Amino acid sequence: MKKIVLVALLILSFTVKAQDTIRVKMTPNEGYKWLMLYKINGAKQQYISNATIGNSEFKLPVPKGNATGMYRLYYDMENGGYFDFIYNQESISVSFNPNLPEQTAEFEKSEENKLLQSYFNSILEKQTKIDSVQIAYFDAVDKKPLQKMYVDRLKDLNSMQQYFENIIKATKKYNNPKIAETVESYLKTLKTHFFDTIDFSNKVLLNSSVFVDKVIEYVFYINSSEDPKTEKKLRERSINDAMSIIGENNEVKVEILSSLLYAYAGQEELEAVDFLKNGYYNQLPEELKDAKFISDIDRMLGVTIGRVAPEITWMKDGKTKRLSEHEGVENYIITFWSTSCSHCLEEIPELYKATKDNENLKVIAVALEEDKFGFEHHTEKMDKWTHILGLKKWKNEIAKRYEVHATPSYFVLDKDKKIITKPEELAELLEFLSKE
Repeated sequence: MKKIVLVALLILSFTVKAQDTIRVKMTPNEGYKWLMLYKINGAKQQYISNATIGNSEFKLPVPKGNATGMYRLYYDMENGGYFDFIYNQESISVSFNPNLPEQTAEFEKSEENKLLQSYFNSILEKQTKIDSVQIAYFDAVDKKPLQKMYVDRLKDLNSMQQYFENIIKATKKYNNPKIAETVESYLKTLKTHFFDTIDFSNKVLLNSSVFVDKVIEYVFYINSSEDPKTEKKLRERSINDAMSIIGENNEVKVEILSSLLYAYAGQEELEAVDFLKNGYYNQLPEELKDAKFISDIDRMLGVTIGRVAPEITWMKDGKTKRLSEHEGVENYIITFWSTSCSHCLEEIPELYKATKDNENLKVIAVALEEDKFGFEHHTEKMDKWTHILGLKKWKNEIAKRYEVHATPSYFVLDKDKKIITKPEELAELLEFLSKE
């Protein structure tokens, strides 16, 4: 959703309180038992608090001193389930359907959020009607009625949009005064005027997600193609366009580049990450660069398919062993599991049974644990694998190197230790092994 929180600065409240509370009710709940609250700071998200469900609702504390701005509630991080709202130094009570959070949200109080919700629902409805006429026009035989309908709906939209214009300008989509005759002309106009309503020097917008959202939409959705080579060129050109419009505003540029780098790294797009780093991020002033951020990006890409797997070391019979030094097999499986993971206790024995007699395969099983209790008990019967006790669980260095955030996780390597696949399910891994 394209949001702008200019309203938050126009209706500021500086009342000092000990603590506010965000009360959330999801209907239907869909089994969600945990919520996390973050403050959006451009490309970054600052953790604020979390809560478990109680009496059919969540109560998230907002400690004293948290600034006015856009905040995000995560209820389903795996599938991108979140809800954004404005926090303005006051408690908020909201209910929504987690399947359609933005369209169904209802605030008991909070004038800023009611206004934002009213804007979103009203404009979305009218914009959808205009877009439907435009799409119908391309294939229509009798185009005249659609031309009149388009003009009428455009007037209707503009009339309502003027009401919100002074508060929420950056979300306005450009509409051609005349209906586009072809898809090509429609897209050309859309690209030409895409950033018309965005002022990248606006300090208010810097404290929202608008700049980032707008550029992400322009790069990934407006400039796309079914042909990978064409899409690569389109996206590089779109990044160049956005950076040119932003100009020398490095404070904005670093936020947008950070978001793009995260997005491309998450998609394991190595060339795109290098394009952004070498072409733009590395050219930023030193005080704006974040060495840890770049290190995190590099670590994310360290387990990309085609890359040599990060080194793993362990002790055996008093000697240090290394993954890189192993030879003599065609494939390696590195699996991360835990004795406290019920799925692992089902899948790992099954995987052991399928691999124990395969002489062209070596399995390295890293058990991510808080302590060593139970490790030996669960591994003593799987003596043909190499077992590593990974203490500190998610903070374990091997897990961090492999970007492991869930168990079980699987990595398959070729004889040169290059990652060739990362199966998400055991069935996918077993299918791969059956073909080898």
